Amino acid sequence: MDELRVHQISDSYTTATGDSFELELRELLRQRTRLMLGVVLVVVAIAVVVDKFLVEQPPGLAGGFSPWREEIRFVFLGAFGMALALTYLLKCTARQFQMLAFGVVAIAMVLAIFLNASVVPDEEPILAVALCLFVYAAFIPSPRRFPIILGVLALISFVMAAVMTFAFVEGAEAYWAERGSLLGTSAIAVLRNHLINGTVSIGILALVAHAVSKTLYSLRKTAHQAERLGNYYVEEELGAGGMGQVFRARHALIRRPTAVKVMQVSGQDAQAAVTRFEREVQLSATLTHPNSITIYDFGRTPDNRFYYVMEYLEGLDLQKLVERFGPIPPARSVFILAQACSALGEAHGRGIVHRDIKPSNIFLTQRGGLYDFVKVLDFGLAKQVSADDAAGLTKTGVAVGTPRYISPEAIKGTEHIDPRSDLYCLGAVAYWMLTGRPPFEAKSSVELLIDHVKATPDRPSQVTEVQIPPELDDIVMTCLEKDPEDRFPDAASLEAALRELPFGEPWTAEKALEWWNLHGLASPEPEPPKPTSGGLSSTRGISRFIFEP
Repeated sequence: MDELRVHQISDSYTTATGDSFELELRELLRQRTRLMLGVVLVVVAIAVVVDKFLVEQPPGLAGGFSPWREEIRFVFLGAFGMALALTYLLKCTARQFQMLAFGVVAIAMVLAIFLNASVVPDEEPILAVALCLFVYAAFIPSPRRFPIILGVLALISFVMAAVMTFAFVEGAEAYWAERGSLLGTSAIAVLRNHLINGTVSIGILALVAHAVSKTLYSLRKTAHQAERLGNYYVEEELGAGGMGQVFRARHALIRRPTAVKVMQVSGQDAQAAVTRFEREVQLSATLTHPNSITIYDFGRTPDNRFYYVMEYLEGLDLQKLVERFGPIPPARSVFILAQACSALGEAHGRGIVHRDIKPSNIFLTQRGGLYDFVKVLDFGLAKQVSADDAAGLTKTGVAVGTPRYISPEAIKGTEHIDPRSDLYCLGAVAYWMLTGRPPFEAKSSVELLIDHVKATPDRPSQVTEVQIPPELDDIVMTCLEKDPEDRFPDAASLEAALRELPFGEPWTAEKALEWWNLHGLASPEPEPPKPTSGGLSSTRGISRFIFEP
């Protein structure tokens, strides 16, 4: 338990949030910047061709900037092309991507303003400025000061372009004087009015762009934080049950893939449910066996939802394995059951009874290149048999478990449920593995419960065409005895009996790898994760609270 800690809202949470948001933002900016630059390159190239060959050039101002009209557009192409190349050549941070996009947009805007002043000096460059400001504000997530800086740069460039054109370009003063004569005023007065109108218009555009950028950036960051659970960034929902949801997530700093179970309860029993959920974590966290699910962390969200974090598994559980591929051969079934026994042996040795062993809670995955590696999941109904149950979380007379795989003593609500109850459930799981059906099949949960208490199931070999050794038949039926005294005394005894079974061709790790490869389920050890969301296959059934008939 020393490695576990409850995460509250703290500086570490804020730091983790910022780091993971940086990673998400960097990837988004990389994609957006490349797209923006690529689109602009194509648009400017088309504009150059159209302007060169299809459009008659305006006269402009003699000796002014208009002779450099074509050269300015090639500067556009060069700047955007170089920026696009840099996004592929350099490993930029989110801030560097923001600065790169800002620099390119700023250059484009300044050039557009000066080009406008050289060709049509008395027209305000509203369209060019608006496009640059709003494309940047809406397309490139950035802090709110960036659009303001861009707006100030637009204002300065507009004033400088108009004044420099008037002062230094031959014929510019006559151009403004002609406009003034039409209005009955001087050239300076017309220029002054032009500067005032343009400055006000650009200022309004800059303020609106600032508001747009601030809103969009804040919404994105808020949405990111809403998808956070402590130090974990939620990526996808994997499943849901009566008490909680399971999500795939990544640690915000080390980017390790995890599964996060979040409790969803309400009503009068909410506090008791939360207490039981927290006890589940505490019990599970004491287990260190490699065949038991590993718990990494737990905590509460700002809205007081309890969650815990466990290892993320890729593979499939026994429920889906049998549903997809049919009954499991005896040698492979023994290979799997022995691992489950080993995990339960550690739990029982610590005084913990699982009480909900079922096919969907025995998961097959790969670890270190070993396939058919078993993980026992979901200690949601676990009970520490040596505890006094001071919290009143379990009550005599209340059956807990899954009807198809529940033990008779659990159905009766016997006060003392010991590890042999798990062995009954594991025997029912073995029956499912070997035959493709549970020990009892009925139309209702009540009938199933009655069968578990009173009826004797057929031997597995009698209900399947799979050749089951008589010794394995006997082991399964021993596990399914009604009286716990008639079952194996503990998980270690059951495991020993399973491992002693003689098979001409025992199931091996090599055969497991061959089977996984044959069905396209094998995968290499995961590479170090990239700072992106997604990229992993969704694995349903990692953890459930569903009370199935």
